Amino acid sequence: MLKEFLRNRVVLVDLLVVLFGISSWISINGVWVELPLLVQHAPEGWALPSYLAITVQLANIGPILYGLLRSCLSHPPSQSISITTLLIVGVVASLSMALSWHITWQDKHSLGLLISVFFLSLVDCTSSVLFLPYMAMLRQVYLNSYLVGEGMSGFVPAIAALAQGVSGNPVCQNVTLDNGTTVVQPVSGDPRFNTSAFFYFLMAMMILSLLSFLMLEYLPTARTEKLGRQSNSSFTTAVVDHQDMFDSQSQEAAPPPPTRYSLPLLLTVQLMVCFLSNGALPSIQSYSCLPYGNTVYHLSVTLNAMANPLMAFLAFFLPCVRQRLVAILTLFGVLSSGFILATALESPNMLTDGSWIVLAWVITGAVFSYIKVSVAGMCREVGSLFSCGVVTQAGSALGAVVMFLLVNQVDLFQGYYVSCSN
Repeated sequence: MLKEFLRNRVVLVDLLVVLFGISSWISINGVWVELPLLVQHAPEGWALPSYLAITVQLANIGPILYGLLRSCLSHPPSQSISITTLLIVGVVASLSMALSWHITWQDKHSLGLLISVFFLSLVDCTSSVLFLPYMAMLRQVYLNSYLVGEGMSGFVPAIAALAQGVSGNPVCQNVTLDNGTTVVQPVSGDPRFNTSAFFYFLMAMMILSLLSFLMLEYLPTARTEKLGRQSNSSFTTAVVDHQDMFDSQSQEAAPPPPTRYSLPLLLTVQLMVCFLSNGALPSIQSYSCLPYGNTVYHLSVTLNAMANPLMAFLAFFLPCVRQRLVAILTLFGVLSSGFILATALESPNMLTDGSWIVLAWVITGAVFSYIKVSVAGMCREVGSLFSCGVVTQAGSALGAVVMFLLVNQVDLFQGYYVSCSN
């Protein structure tokens, strides 16, 4: 079987495609798993995730502008030039983040981090409408390799974050200032490598993806695996995010559903799930986890980031074709989200043991990831993937906006900081 598998493909091209796919969302996934360290230094403190969630949603203007340019320009840039430019922007933005993530504006906002995250989000969001259409130019056998790479865009930074470790909870210690005065201040331990080094790692991955794409484009061995020039794709891909595009491809081999689906129900489920998983819950994860310690926050973020692509692959091999099962899983996800919300509202007090917090975040993220893949597949079967993409973006943006207001304007969630005063 392995011999037959290798006979129909070029392994080097598979490797290049995987490395190319890693760049799709590795930057934003990397920033998210680094939050347990970032919130300790950012002036926004525990509210930093809500600012990042809004920033990521604003970057969805990227695919919209790309779609408009393709529609308005008589001679739009080729896919090769567009992707190369996009990846170069990603490399530059990654370097900017490594150098300026600690720069603040009036000691109130993480100016360097937020600007860098915006441009990285612009790259990641726009990759959704560029990378998969480019893969249509290669033979079909390489599509799964791209999907593996896209899944690894969440897995790789999570593994790096686990290797980095977390600095631990701050404790009061005597600290000698530059003028010789000794004061008592909260001090945290050091991770195995610092935040700048982690961001340099993300930049190295972006450079590797850029080189892999250039090799796919110009290496003679890779060029022989192309089918020819791709026909113009429709603008509908401009509003379908990376998860939905993954879903539409992953459902190609799925059998037709035995019953007709209720499109309003599917779109309602997708709206609700994306509201929670893409917008609302990430904005309050610090309030839910940090009362239990940095280690709990660290494990919740990294293990959740690893669970998402694993569940997406599960849906690839075991797609859900029963609408009732999707509804049951959605109800379970909403209930577990309610538990997470309760822990955030209770902050800075602890509601339960920290291990339950980690378990809740991992299970909730895994269930929602499986639901999004399954719903998108069902919507594809009824010819409504465009509507699914619109609802996905709308739900994600609405969740981010609502939680941003609740966190930063209503002050519904409270954090705490170690005080060493007598």
